[in-house]
Amino acid sequence: MITLATRERRFLVAGGAALVVFLAINYVIVPAISRQMAVRSEYQDKLQALERFQTVVEGKRRYEKNFAEAEKLFTQLQARLLPGEKLTLAAADLQAMLHKAAGESGVTIVSENIHQPKKAEGFTQVAVELSLNADLKKLRDFLYRIESASKLLTVPKLQVNASYPRPGAELQVTVVVSGYTMGLEEKSPGA
Repeated sequence: MITLATRERRFLVAGGAALVVFLAINYVIVPAISRQMAVRSEYQDKLQALERFQTVVEGKRRYEKNFAEAEKLFTQLQARLLPGEKLTLAAADLQAMLHKAAGESGVTIVSENIHQPKKAEGFTQVAVELSLNADLKKLRDFLYRIESASKLLTVPKLQVNASYPRPGAELQVTVVVSGYTMGLEEKSPGA
């Protein structure tokens, strides 16, 4: 049997300890650190992905809210449009509204003319031109009734002729009142 001196044993123990430390570092500590770094990197990637998804979800919610508001506004706008699938029905409805407003305000309709419908900003504009006789107060009441109507009406033209401007005098008025509908333009019989 070989006996080792104390000094040799110390070198052997130190070498064995160094070998154990070397193996522990190479096979335990380095893989643990690498795994920790990989987990940390994966965690950061997943955290960034989560933040992106949260941003997308928040954006989706914002767009859904905006869409719901737009739908509500569209529904309100549709309620203010002239009814009728055909433009002739929309024009007849506009005429009825104007006759009612004239009757309630005391304005006399002398003549009326329906203008050709035309496209306007995605809608179809239906216009009626009226020749009226009224004093200033009655005309003001008539225009107020048009402005405050439940339907969206505009007055693109208003022409007032006063031959003798005095209080209570009759005025000759030409007014064009437009309403709007989603209806499509009707084709003329020969087209």
